[in-house]
Amino acid sequence: MLKLAKRSKKDDAAKAASAPKKAGAQRMDCVAFVADNQTHGVASGVAKQLFGKSQVRDGGSREALEYLTDNAAPALLIVDITDAPKPLNALLPIVAAFMDDTKVIAVGNVNDVQFYHEVIEAGVADYMVKPITEKALTATINRITQPTAASGSGDNRRIVTVIGSRGGVGASLIAVNCAWLMAQEQNRQTTLLDLDLQNGTIALALDIEPTRGLREALEHPNRIDSLFISSASVKVGERLHVMAAEESVEEDVHYDAAGVTLLLDAIKRQSECIVIDLPRSAIKARPRALSAATDIVLVTDLTLAGLRDAIRINAQIQQLASNAKLTIVANRCAHKDASLARSEFERALGHKVDLLLPEDSKAAQQAASAGKPLIVAVPSSKTAAALRQLASRVGQVSTEKRRWSLWRRRQE
Repeated sequence: MLKLAKRSKKDDAAKAASAPKKAGAQRMDCVAFVADNQTHGVASGVAKQLFGKSQVRDGGSREALEYLTDNAAPALLIVDITDAPKPLNALLPIVAAFMDDTKVIAVGNVNDVQFYHEVIEAGVADYMVKPITEKALTATINRITQPTAASGSGDNRRIVTVIGSRGGVGASLIAVNCAWLMAQEQNRQTTLLDLDLQNGTIALALDIEPTRGLREALEHPNRIDSLFISSASVKVGERLHVMAAEESVEEDVHYDAAGVTLLLDAIKRQSECIVIDLPRSAIKARPRALSAATDIVLVTDLTLAGLRDAIRINAQIQQLASNAKLTIVANRCAHKDASLARSEFERALGHKVDLLLPEDSKAAQQAASAGKPLIVAVPSSKTAAALRQLASRVGQVSTEKRRWSLWRRRQE
């Protein structure tokens, strides 16, 4: 249907693109067409702060298309589509008419995840639901213009999926500390997501209230939007947001695995890094969480049972996420009598053990009692040093990306 709609608007787009422009017309940094006073005030305030040459006009999709007919397309175009009976169809000729380096933000009343995906597929950079705020609009503009400003540095976002080969090998501890380090030491907006809705330990480890909206988000993904994500998250520090439920164990929790994909898509619009604590029991969610990952941390002990289960999970990783960077972490290896030799384990697994986490039950207990990440509770321990090394590995970005990210933080 989308392709047919694009073809049906071909003539309008061609007219807008080929029409003669006014002589001497200068390209604007930002032009907005808005239909109500509240949005007009927000757009005006943000445009004055962020852009040198900007205009905020009354109107909507029709006025925006007329503007593109007579003027050079601006670097950023904000279009209010509440005036259109069929908002998506109204956007298509606008998208077809603007220049390749123009970014478009659509603003409307439709609050539906399917509509959002259709708008993005059409070529719009982002879609915002009214009423919008100056803070939200500024964040959206910064996000969609950041990649081009970095002069080819590319996408800086990471999705780190942490999974244990067996229960009790320390996957949750690793997820908590990696997320904290990415947020606090790497200065990146990070979301920590616990997909064990009934028996997860993330909320306990950080001494926070469980998230009440996570189950609803996964069971009803059509309700997911930026406001929903914010209300369903708990903020820990300046840059870390946590989504961790504690549902009753008296009933089964069933949700559509597609909800995991939609949830991650929504979180990516707000976070540079997502760390997923993926339980082995989440069979349906596992393919989604693995295939979406840029980095996968497989945590295991060096026992025979650990080897068996690590082989199984690694096979699924190679099938679903062969392009992701895989890191094997060995933990709980203090009891030599129950462990295989590291070289023997690596040979059987077909992958080297990238990091051996020092056994320090005292430090782990101290962190649990304090309700803080181990890296905070016992910062000088050998385990803390190893966790910092792991977080650096999975959060690694190029020097150019890093400079740009730090520069953006200073501006904020």
